[in-house]
Order: sequence, then C-alpha cells, then structure tokens
Amino acid sequence: MKQLILTVILSMSILMGFGQSDSLSYYLHKGEEAASGRQMQPAYQYYKHAVAIDASNTEALKGLADAAYETRSYIVARETYKKFHELQPKDTFTISRLAELNFNTRQWQDAIDMARKAKMLGFGERFDWLIARSFFQMEQYGSAVEYIERAWKRDSSDAQMPFVAARAFIELSNYRRAAGCYEQALRLDPNNVQWMYEAAMTWSAIPDDARAIPWFEKAIAANHPRTIDFLTNMANSYFGNNQFEKGLPLVEELLQQNPQDLELLYLAGEGYLRAGRHQQAIDSWDKMLAIDKNQARAVYMIGIAYIKKGDDKKGQALCEKAITMDPALSRLRDKRSSFGL
Repeated sequence: MKQLILTVILSMSILMGFGQSDSLSYYLHKGEEAASGRQMQPAYQYYKHAVAIDASNTEALKGLADAAYETRSYIVARETYKKFHELQPKDTFTISRLAELNFNTRQWQDAIDMARKAKMLGFGERFDWLIARSFFQMEQYGSAVEYIERAWKRDSSDAQMPFVAARAFIELSNYRRAAGCYEQALRLDPNNVQWMYEAAMTWSAIPDDARAIPWFEKAIAANHPRTIDFLTNMANSYFGNNQFEKGLPLVEELLQQNPQDLELLYLAGEGYLRAGRHQQAIDSWDKMLAIDKNQARAVYMIGIAYIKKGDDKKGQALCEKAITMDPALSRLRDKRSSFGL
C-alpha cells in the first residue's frame, strides 16, 4: 500500500514537472511571437508568466525586461535586467541598458557603476557624459567636471556639456571658469536666453561687470522677461561699470511698479549719488524714511550726500545720528573713499 502511494506521488510529480516545462515553453513561444510582431503589452504578460514559472530562466528574464522597457515600465525593466545581469554578467547590451535605466530612474551611483563596468569591458567611452551627469546630481562637482572633460574630447558638439560644467564650476566657486563655460555653451546654442542671463550673472559675481553687461543686453534684446531680479542685477552691473545713466532708468522702471520697495529705493539713491545727482539721492533715501523711519542706513547715506554737496556740518551730524541708531554703521567711517570722500 505504501509502495503504491509513493508510486502515485512520484508519477504526479513527474507529470507536474512535464506540465510546468510545457507551460514555460508555451509562454516563451507566445512571448517571442508577440514581441516579434511588436505587440509588446501581450509579450510583457507572456514573459511575466514565464518568469513566474522559472525565475532563473534567462530567456524569460530577457524577454520580460525588453518588453517592460518597450512599454515604459522602467522600474520593472531595471529590476529584471538586474536579475538577468546576475546570470549573464558580461552581456554588453544589458550593462548598457542598466546604465541608462539607472540614470533615468535617478539611481545615480548604480548608473556610474554600470557605466564603469562598460568601460572596464572596453565599450564604455560613450558613458563618460552619463557618469558626469550622475556625479553632478550627487553634488560631486569635481568628479563631474573631470568626466565632462573626457566626454568633451569625444564629442564637442553638445552644448549641454559646457553648460553643466558651468553649473559645476559655480558650485565650486570658480566663477571665471564657469563664465568661460557659459560662453562656450552659448557658441553652440546662441539663442538660449536663460544661459545668457546666467553668463551675465556669473561675470558679475567675479566681479567683471564690463563682461557681464553685454550678456545682460543680449538677453534683454532676446526678450528675457523684465523681472525685478533681472533688471536689478543688470542695473547693478551698469553701476559697477560706472554707467549710471543706463542703470538708473532700469531702477526707475522698477520703482514705478514697486514704489515702496526699500531695496530698490536704496539702490536708486546709490545710483544717483554716484552719478553726482545728490538731491535725487537724498529724495530717494527720504522716501525710505517715510516708509520706515528706523532705516539707519538711509540716514547715513543722506549724510554722505550732504557732505558731497558741500554741507559738511549737516552731513557729519546725520552720519553720527545713523551710527547712534545702528552702531554697525561705524564701519563705514573707514570706507569714505568708496563714496569719493
């Protein structure tokens, strides 16, 4: 009796094994058939059933990964390619696809690892740009620049490369290199208005306002929005290059829209003062005090304006009053030369 039961169980196991084998072959065949006809959604389902039957079958894994990729199921594709890669670690197509998928799904370190494996196997030179962008996303800006330079030697036609390099150099506080990279990017993409503005801002941060101004002017000519930030920064560069008669109209334009903006009023006063229009400077800072009587810096600057007008006594008294209001302003006593005194 026991022998009979064992025989029955053994027979059932053998039949189930044959059944599973037949099912696996069926789903693999149907998956291949659907994929060859570019019916990727049915192919995905067939290969999914095949993997459920045998999770180590490389044909099933590869089919499922490819179908998932084609149907934009990128997370499934990535994880399935990983399983296939464990079984076929030197398959070049899978390594390339994993580098791409890891990058596109923000798995930066995994993207780098796959790209470096490709390089190790001798076919990964084209992945230098992917590695560079991954390092940039990981905020490893020095490494990003290193790989951008490698990628640039292979292809110097992609404007995104010097642009990302510029952003990396800004993070490294190397503004002169950043400005040069922006200009390189703009030679390849000369109509990119946002890059024009960023180039201008980078030159002004050096500071080199003489080289910033042309980029501000190109951006405004190319219809960059006349935002508060843009016009304020452009005016500051004009002031920094002693082009007050160009900078002041920009500040006045902004003040028409924001007449109680204290920073704009202060900037206007500074521009008028440096342009030698002392009474207009005083009027601008008086408007600040009408809004907020505790604006000690406005009181101090009015004092400077009176001194430059020749009324030293009144000017000195106002400067001392401002320092009483805000002792931190005493540091400006040592910077009189910046006001032409």
